Amino acid sequence: MTISYTLDVSQTNLQSFFSLLLRWRGSVWKAVFGQLAVWTAVFLLISCIYRYMLSPSQQDVFEQLIRYFDNKLDANIPLTFLLGFFVSFVVARWGSILNGIGWIDDASLLFATYIRGADEETRVIRRNLVRYLVLSQALVLRDISMQVRKRFPTMDTLAASGLMTHEEMDILDHIKDPYSRYWTSIQWSLNLVYECQKKGKVDSYYLMNKIVDEIGKFRHGLASLLKYDWVPVPLVYPQVIFLAVRIYFMICLIGRQFIVTGPNPSGIDLWLPITTMVQFLVYMGWMKVAEALLNPLGEDDDDLECNYIIDKNLITGYSMVEEHMAKTPAQKKDEFWGIDKIAPLYSMESAERSVHPLVGSASKINLVKNKKEIVMTPHKNKLSELDPSEQKTYLRRVNVSDHNAKHAKQRGLERANSPDKCLSKMRSRSNGKFRTSANGSQNGVDLWTRAGDIEMNVATSNPNQVHPHSIAVFPPEEQQTTSRH
Repeated sequence: MTISYTLDVSQTNLQSFFSLLLRWRGSVWKAVFGQLAVWTAVFLLISCIYRYMLSPSQQDVFEQLIRYFDNKLDANIPLTFLLGFFVSFVVARWGSILNGIGWIDDASLLFATYIRGADEETRVIRRNLVRYLVLSQALVLRDISMQVRKRFPTMDTLAASGLMTHEEMDILDHIKDPYSRYWTSIQWSLNLVYECQKKGKVDSYYLMNKIVDEIGKFRHGLASLLKYDWVPVPLVYPQVIFLAVRIYFMICLIGRQFIVTGPNPSGIDLWLPITTMVQFLVYMGWMKVAEALLNPLGEDDDDLECNYIIDKNLITGYSMVEEHMAKTPAQKKDEFWGIDKIAPLYSMESAERSVHPLVGSASKINLVKNKKEIVMTPHKNKLSELDPSEQKTYLRRVNVSDHNAKHAKQRGLERANSPDKCLSKMRSRSNGKFRTSANGSQNGVDLWTRAGDIEMNVATSNPNQVHPHSIAVFPPEEQQTTSRH
């Protein structure tokens, strides 16, 4: 199953770091811990043999072996270079598989929008179009993913699950070419779309082609999965990477031992090679990423949820093509109708977050602050081609007094009404109370009536939505003054 940790890294702080680091399922600890424990035990065993069981002459030979194995080990086996290229390649391949696995949302939207009709026949067609696409997806995935193969071990299980009828299963069983069997239900869906256009359920050939193109995209993604399964990464490539990493740390079992005798002992004897253990954790974890992503349709912790994708496509597709999804609600004036300065609303807590607006970085710079006018003239290269009389005709003087006045006014307003000050005032106002009459209304208007519904004299359908300018909020002292009046 896919391990989700996105919420844990929504903020860059120590809590997010430890929440991410202390996970077990799908983590580097789970992937590497067992191998690291075995490697450490073997390292200590070799260290004990070297220290307590070898004679002095044997220790001298072993120390020469330590120096030989440790000499230029990182240069001779460049793990960073090898793993970097391999993991980048595998991650890109994994992304292509994720995009090609098939998402039915776009096709369902087109089915619901362009195949019009509320009668039972049209509803059956729309639902069958969804089912045929999901059936094709299930047929492909059960041949390349053990997750789906275990769920649908036989064709009868596909029929029992409702993805196809027994009549459709008989048709598929009589198709000799296994590759063509994948796309038979796609062909059924294309035939249905063509029949809908003939019967007038689809308005034009252009709209029919839009639906056909979307079905083609869905099929193309599934075909790419079959190709990835058929032609994997060349075997030599992962063999070289996986062998290089393991040989590197086998050599480290001897090459990173601490020398305790002889004329040149190690500067410090820690028994455990801490830095090499960190290397083991990083490089072996890096390699485990590549191992897991080589076949993301398997059953590892971070493999794609193939069975869920089939379920999601079936449920979402059926829901989207039903008639109530295609109905357009009654059109009313929006909440900001007639408002010149539109201010979308935030909760008080979220309004504290600073926002960098989409404004040019140099838009607020006034380069003519101390000037009254700007003289406009052609470029010097062009001036050299003009005589004095022609040069005068191109000369322009632009008065910038109004520009400076507007700029100074705008800067003054920004300084006087800083965002933090305005939010603080709004927070103090929110501590007041709504001014209401005895029957729970403001100036004879129900507080929970939307402003657009009042203007159009339409009963509200949502009793919990309030127009941002339909209710006045007063601080306690202003409310007391108002009540005395």
